[in-house]
Amino acid sequence: MLSGNTLQINLKGLSHNVKTIIKDYPEYKYYIGVVKANAYGCGYENVIKTMEKSGINFFAVSNIDEALKVRKYTNKGILILTPVFPESINKCIRNNISITIDDINYLKAIKNTHKLKIHIKVNTGMNRFGSSDVKEIKEIIDYSKSNGIKVEGIYTHIYYAIKKELVDSQIEAFNHLYSKLDYEFPMVHIMNSESLLFYPKFKYTNGIRIGDLLYGLTNDERFDSVISLKTHIIKIRELKKGDTLGYDGAYTATKDNELIGIIPIGYADGLLKPNKGRYVYIKDKKYKIVGNICMCNTFIKIDEDVKLFDIVDVIKDSKDVMRICDYLCDTYSEAPSEVTCVLDDNIKKEYIN
Repeated sequence: MLSGNTLQINLKGLSHNVKTIIKDYPEYKYYIGVVKANAYGCGYENVIKTMEKSGINFFAVSNIDEALKVRKYTNKGILILTPVFPESINKCIRNNISITIDDINYLKAIKNTHKLKIHIKVNTGMNRFGSSDVKEIKEIIDYSKSNGIKVEGIYTHIYYAIKKELVDSQIEAFNHLYSKLDYEFPMVHIMNSESLLFYPKFKYTNGIRIGDLLYGLTNDERFDSVISLKTHIIKIRELKKGDTLGYDGAYTATKDNELIGIIPIGYADGLLKPNKGRYVYIKDKKYKIVGNICMCNTFIKIDEDVKLFDIVDVIKDSKDVMRICDYLCDTYSEAPSEVTCVLDDNIKKEYIN
């Protein structure tokens, strides 16, 4: 029985998605599950255990706090994808957590490096993190050899997979740099979810980092839905023609007897204001969000078919996330993970096997 706002996570679908990737892309050794932002809002424990059981053999996170949470549920490798403050290095070493390095001066500033594991980030055009200097990367490798550091991997990030000319430029830059390094890297990973759908295996690589595809955040029909968000109608109000609704009077009834359903979820829960105007589902029928979304409540224009306490699918399934993303892209979002990662962690999670 559904009670309150509930994020449902389909673990069977998650397992199917992992196995689909391994089956359809079998040429890799490392399948790196990206579990940043509390596993895209789905919660760490059940997601990580399901991924690992299904074949994920490495994990990627954004920071040390995430890494330590993930370490509670797996003994597999964990890579932090962004720089780590030096005072957290000992935690990384003690917990067998690998870090990203792209700066020789930063590496030299670390006091205790014995048994530290690193992945070198190569900048191929995104200009966020990474080095494009062959000399600096060689220096990172040489310094690591002399200071008890294991260079576990090297990688870059495809930042716009549907633009082939940009991807080609990135791969050319990576291959040019990689070919000048006299080092046998245990792990080389470039592909992410989006690029995996468009390109064959890149030269040198033996690992892929997968995020969106694992959670079903794709229009590719091979992948199952994982995420849905449900709540209830808690109030039904009837408006007269000319009545306004909510903050700023942002909606005005155009006729008498307009029915408005109110649900107990708002921007504090992650249903951000740009969602105004999109649709939710009640008994598989579409209904429009109207008026300004409040901190803890949202208005839906309904009809006589809707009853008090009916279940509302705020996110119907993972494919609905893609539709929401399309709706939001002009004003707010274009990444499906943005729809799920902003969901408040206090929303109850229900895991379905």
